[in-house]
Amino acid sequence: IPLQHAHPDVLKRMKRPADMDWVRRTIEKMRKAIPDLAIRTTFIVGYPGETDAEFSALLDFMQEIQFDHVGAFPFSFEPGTSSEPLGDTVSESVKQARMQALMSLQENISLMRNQAWIGKPLTVLIEGQGDGISVGRSFRDAPEIDGLVIVENEIEVGSLVPVLINGAMTHDLTGSLVIE
Repeated sequence: IPLQHAHPDVLKRMKRPADMDWVRRTIEKMRKAIPDLAIRTTFIVGYPGETDAEFSALLDFMQEIQFDHVGAFPFSFEPGTSSEPLGDTVSESVKQARMQALMSLQENISLMRNQAWIGKPLTVLIEGQGDGISVGRSFRDAPEIDGLVIVENEIEVGSLVPVLINGAMTHDLTGSLVIE
């Protein structure tokens, strides 16, 4: 879900939909319908005019929603875009500080959400192996963007296998093959 921000004023400046109550209700409905749903989004920090209060609202929204995966980018001024008339009003140092704060918060959320998988089975598509382990992805992980599931056995690449999760890191999970 490419939300880009959570404060309605920033979203309006971005010319994006700004009904965050609708977003909250929609995510709640999705999670009720699919309890193990993994939700990923992207945010831009330092958009022209973004205030400390607007940025804080974004962090509060992230804490409330608890996204599984977040990509974040500092605003980059580009001539000829619809944002050009707004200028580049947020300093690079503020953008970088906001990026660091946002990603630090998300790392804590991601770790907590990953820890909730400990003791549960996940189906994993094996993508590589070596040195007694295999690596793969579950339904929760997009290739080249999200984390991996590290499995304690060497398993044939391309196999879809049940894995019991026994450990969690910020981005990755660890587990062992479930022998049936």
